[in-house]
Amino acid sequence: MRRPNVLLLYTDQQRWDTIAAAGYPHMRTPNLDALAGRGVLFENAFCNAPVSMPSRQSMLSGRYPSTVGCTCNGIEMPPGIPTVWDILRPYGYRAANFGKLHFRNHSNRDHRTPHPTYGLDTLILSDEPGCYEDAYVQWVRRRDPDQVENCRCGTPPAWTGRPVEKVRSPVVPYVFEGPEDMTHSAFTAEETADFVRRHRDEAFFAIAGFFAPHCPLNPPARFVEMYDPAELPAPAMNPGEDRFDLSEAEWLRIRAHYYALVSHVDDQAGRILTALDEAGLREDTLVIFTSDHGDHLGDHGTVGKGAPGLDSCAHVPLIVSWPGHLPEGATHRHLIEAVDLLPTILECCAVQVPPFAQGRSFRPLLEGEDYEPRRSAYIEHRVPFRDSWKTVRTADFKYCVGSHAGERLYDLRTDRHELRDVAGDAGYADVLAEMRAELIRRSFDVENQYPPRTGHY
Repeated sequence: MRRPNVLLLYTDQQRWDTIAAAGYPHMRTPNLDALAGRGVLFENAFCNAPVSMPSRQSMLSGRYPSTVGCTCNGIEMPPGIPTVWDILRPYGYRAANFGKLHFRNHSNRDHRTPHPTYGLDTLILSDEPGCYEDAYVQWVRRRDPDQVENCRCGTPPAWTGRPVEKVRSPVVPYVFEGPEDMTHSAFTAEETADFVRRHRDEAFFAIAGFFAPHCPLNPPARFVEMYDPAELPAPAMNPGEDRFDLSEAEWLRIRAHYYALVSHVDDQAGRILTALDEAGLREDTLVIFTSDHGDHLGDHGTVGKGAPGLDSCAHVPLIVSWPGHLPEGATHRHLIEAVDLLPTILECCAVQVPPFAQGRSFRPLLEGEDYEPRRSAYIEHRVPFRDSWKTVRTADFKYCVGSHAGERLYDLRTDRHELRDVAGDAGYADVLAEMRAELIRRSFDVENQYPPRTGHY
């Protein structure tokens, strides 16, 4: 038996409703649509933390954010926590990451300094597109030094070094100034595709760490031209909720550029999948497409992500494809959590799942076997010594409770955009009590079980 390669196409800040095949015809995603046609599309996948660092550390280690010890951005991956590639390595897997990883902070380190490998055999790291002296900037400089400044983006507000004076605002879209084949997404795709071609004869676990569609909202012109803002869905918000005081036309222009970034990622993901095909590896490779979290994109009058974990920033796309081994063209509505990916990958690779893995493998669901669906998805966010949010989402309801902000309840059957908090409505008293109980039940799933008991007394 040959164990499959594993290829993770991992985007940053991509909402669930950005793939045409998932029922959103305004999107232009032919490669992801084709991947869904040769795999399984999950309509209800959720990250376990609505920001990058805890979500990525959690998913790749198979442990909930609070168990890993990272519950918000700014907390680096603790040493000694096994990741999925650590578990696969004894079985002959070569591990690689290209582009974004975000196990360490961006804002207070020199990006020329060698980065810990975290057990990866190959790490071509660029956590953001062009604002630091990193592997992406060197890649552009090697191809055409005159294009480096055109390919840069502004440094984030927390950056402690010399700032790059370029547009970075999540509500100021513009067109990428460099050549289309020199974007950060193109860099990630080229490095990943080259790796696939070079390692066709050995098992690999590879991550294509796309930064897009995270801001800056600067897609190449060709992709902006694919979208007419007037034909796009408007953000869902209550009157007076707009934190930026933008017109609907301005919000739709922002959305058009965000969707264009998704289409550019789709185009570059297609290059990687083509490399798989050309290497004859498609049927030997488990391909997973997902994102670390979503983006409000104007919903609730804001952008970005974070607590309390509303669907606009916690609901993510998920496609799993392994032609010849898993169903093709299937769709599932079961609740899936990001921590479920590690045990699922391991079982597909015929590797035992370690006891510290807190997720639940959905391989039986993929293969049409008996599968006990999740009752809820669990989402958490905590800024140490400041505030904390816990959220559980079932098929019909979402319950959020904050350490300093009380509780919220949303009826997803009638309010899919989560615009009306019904926690104080007497008619929902029984539902509120059940969702409180569900949160308590889920807290036992999330608890760290280590150190283990080693004797009776």
